[in-house]
Parts: sequence; C-alpha cells; structure tokens
Amino acid sequence: MIKNFIIFIFCVNAFAQDVDSLFWFDANNFHEELPKFPLVLNKVLLGVYMPPADLKYEADQTIKEVFRIQIFESSVASIARSEAKRFQNILGDTVYVDFETPLYKLRIGSFKNRKSAEKAIETISRLGAKDAWIIRTKTKSRKKL
Repeated sequence: MIKNFIIFIFCVNAFAQDVDSLFWFDANNFHEELPKFPLVLNKVLLGVYMPPADLKYEADQTIKEVFRIQIFESSVASIARSEAKRFQNILGDTVYVDFETPLYKLRIGSFKNRKSAEKAIETISRLGAKDAWIIRTKTKSRKKL
C-alpha cells in the first residue's frame, strides 16, 4: 500500500504542469514588427467600399435554363465517379456530376428546348442508359462581350 502511494506521489509530481509555464514570455519585450494588413482590409476599415473579386466574376455570368438528361444516380461517390467515366466513354459527351443530398446524379447535355432533349434521349437509351429521363435545370455561363 505504501509502495503504491509513493508511486502515485511520484507520478503526480512528474506529470504535473507548472503554474507559471510561460514565465519566460513578456509581452512588453516583444520587439517584432506588427503585421501589415492587406490593402482591402485597410479600405474596409476606412469605410471605402471595394467589392470582392468574386462579385465581379458573378456579375459577368448569366443564368439560363436548360434541359439535361439524367442517366444515373447513386448515394456512393466512388460508384458515381466510375459510372461517369464509363458513360463518358460510351456517349462521348461531357457527364455532369451533381450532388443533391443524398444522391450523386449523372446528367448530360445542355439542350435549349425539351424537343431536342427528347430526340437525344432516344439515342442515349440505345447506347445503354435505359432509365434516362429529362430534367430542367439552371446553369451559369459567362456573358459574351
């Protein structure tokens, strides 16, 4: 019993932290130069408005409504990626992978009207996407100058 008590006292002293563990640090003796803030931050503090670069990029974009053909969906990302590669090789077209909780949805095409999407779905179903259907979605594109 005494042996265990001595071991306990030794462990407490060996692993205890000193209350003044930062005794060597004094903020008054800190001689490094203060960091220089970015110009954008300084403009904000002065009250001058500078729009972020992202807002300028978004202003150059237009949102348009298109029709796409959904060819596959899965809740597993790795399966969706492998199917996207497979369909891209079969169809020879860009396959868009959209994540809408909890599914990864594979879609192709950007058709201006439903009629052209219906024509394409017939070809796609013959190439292996039997359960494909048409959806309407919005896309962002850059404005033409």
